[in-house]
Amino acid sequence: MNLGQISILIGFFTALGATIAFYRSEKLKTSSKSGQILLTSSQKMSNRLYLIMFASGLVASAVLFYLLLTHQFQYSYVARYSSRGLPLLYVISAFWAGQEGTFLFWVFMTSIMGWIFLRATKNEDGYAMSVVSGFSAFLYILMLVKNPFETTTTIPADGSGLNPLLQDPWMAIHPPILFLGYAATTFPFALVISGLARRNYERWFSSGFSWTLFASLALGAGIIIGGFWAYEVLGWGGYWGWDPVENSSLVPWITLLILTHGLVVQKSKGSLVRTNIFFAIVSFVLVIYATFLTRSGILANFSVHSFEDLGINNYLIGGMVLSIVLGIGLFLTRFGGIKYPKVDLSNINREMTLLLSLYVLGASALFIFVGMSSPIITGLFGKASQVDTTFYNKVNLPVAILMALLLGITPFLGWTEEKKSGLLKRLSMSLALTALACIISYVAGVTSVLLLLFVGSAVFGLISNVIIVFRQYRSGLLTIGGPISHIGVALLLIGIIGSGNFDESTKTILKRGLPQSIYGYQFTFQGISNPEALKPSVNIEVSDGKSSFIAHPKLYYSEYNKAMMREPDIKVLPLKDLYISPLELQSHNFAFEITKGETKDIGGYQVNFIRFDMSQHQTGGMAVGAVLNVTFEGKTQEIIPQLTFNERGERKPIPADLPTLNQMGSYATKPQIALTAISVEEKKIMLELLGFSQHIGTPDVQELVVDISIKPLMMIVWTGVVLIMVGTLIAWRRRMLQ
Repeated sequence: MNLGQISILIGFFTALGATIAFYRSEKLKTSSKSGQILLTSSQKMSNRLYLIMFASGLVASAVLFYLLLTHQFQYSYVARYSSRGLPLLYVISAFWAGQEGTFLFWVFMTSIMGWIFLRATKNEDGYAMSVVSGFSAFLYILMLVKNPFETTTTIPADGSGLNPLLQDPWMAIHPPILFLGYAATTFPFALVISGLARRNYERWFSSGFSWTLFASLALGAGIIIGGFWAYEVLGWGGYWGWDPVENSSLVPWITLLILTHGLVVQKSKGSLVRTNIFFAIVSFVLVIYATFLTRSGILANFSVHSFEDLGINNYLIGGMVLSIVLGIGLFLTRFGGIKYPKVDLSNINREMTLLLSLYVLGASALFIFVGMSSPIITGLFGKASQVDTTFYNKVNLPVAILMALLLGITPFLGWTEEKKSGLLKRLSMSLALTALACIISYVAGVTSVLLLLFVGSAVFGLISNVIIVFRQYRSGLLTIGGPISHIGVALLLIGIIGSGNFDESTKTILKRGLPQSIYGYQFTFQGISNPEALKPSVNIEVSDGKSSFIAHPKLYYSEYNKAMMREPDIKVLPLKDLYISPLELQSHNFAFEITKGETKDIGGYQVNFIRFDMSQHQTGGMAVGAVLNVTFEGKTQEIIPQLTFNERGERKPIPADLPTLNQMGSYATKPQIALTAISVEEKKIMLELLGFSQHIGTPDVQELVVDISIKPLMMIVWTGVVLIMVGTLIAWRRRMLQ
């Protein structure tokens, strides 16, 4: 057993001991038989156990970093996620690239925040610390089942390295921030459990509000950075694909936003106490559920982000069940004793509109939850399937309209009764400018009634909150956190409409050295830079007649993924993005990528990829074939090129002959097609036409297949999400100073 495994084992037992010790010390406070000496001794014991647990996580983390940095490939985790040639930043990122590493990072972040919480509360909340320690013990259990310090008897000379898609600075930041948010979600839950256990339903509010804002800030930032990474790196042209794994993080963020707004009402009016307790519990349970969806393998056929099953499914399910039993069970037990003022629904006021906003956000969270859980739900009754992405757009469009309208009305309302005439007067400027924006949008091409309502409501919310920012700024920067976030939401909604409904995209072939005009720009393919690099750059000169620049999108074959990979180049302009994504490079050897079921015209042949053929046999290794229907001169023939693998993992293509005129033709060598790479998961293969040099009769002419898009208002999208985070940060800072 090595030092890393020993540290995890110690971490588990001390976390379990701290859970019991913190609970016992809290019980001693209410016991008439306990003395001060016994209580002090128990508190010291719980603190020491927690500190040892904290130190164990620190040691385990340091050991894993050391193993990665020194390339200790006898450890399977190091061999799977790093390599000698990997840049330092991505060697460090390999810490959280795999499941085992993320659990270690998660427990370490939870331990740090737990120590901060313990110091801030001066050891006065043993129940909450018992929950934090208990959850840490749960994470250590997962690592005992599958830990990052397992060794292998077969030590490779080099590791597999990191997926090229993850070799991006944003991906070095995205997972840590996301898991920081996951860890922070533990504390509102722990504080609520403590309050329910004490029958003190208000006590958790003071520090719970700060932890909720921090969790919302970190989780939201992680999600947004992930969306930005997808837009900049993956090359599919979007920033949110409604993937089930993406949604699994989005739903707890929405419930944290619900909790945040509910706590605002509780702070001002004392109401919504039960609602806030419920959403503090639900947010934490949803984080564990998100972990289950992502890491159980249950979404393997429905998400490109899903991890393989490590054998921890039952533990994750057990963690969810235990959290629900503890949280919801205790909540229902205490439900009747939770007394608070009712929400005033007799007239229009801020309390009522904030309550409506909770319902609106809750509806969005519920719709997305059902959508992302559809493979599980449908699997219970038959064949598992998932909803189409259009489902999310359809159900969330009316939700977004209602949310934007509430954003525009609420800032002008007080906490008491409002006269309708006075409210309309205050809203007059917002309404007038909204009407103007709707007219401009209609002229610009927004003719759908729903989309016009969407634009109008978003503009209404934007203008109202801009007015409030100018009014409240005189009272200090810390008073405008909410309006700043709401401006960000409004801008995001406007950007979504612009980028999602008015983008233009075309696929074209750029011949090397020959300019081509598209969308008012002239594109000239100039060749490839550093073809031997890990990610060679495609050089495309782009000119608008006044100025020019060289775009450098990337197109490369990844040995790691066994597929062609691409990264776009994006020219950011004030009102639009010019998005250039390479798809395929064609040259005299006619190498190309094809997906199962797809047909491509290459060199006078129509090639249709039917299926993989796994029945091929190879002595001392294995062989995989690709069944192709090849049409030439109106006749179709089935051929099966093969790719063989020997015992050392070396690959060798076995080409298949292509049909020719009278099966002879005028070629110096008979044309063939070779299978050079496969990706069973993505149902893609790489093929290469051989023996065509004399048939082409031209020098090495390269052609680039490229997807060129105009994406309006993307700067508005990113400005919106940044303002959401800035506003949340300001609100958190204000809460910390109170």
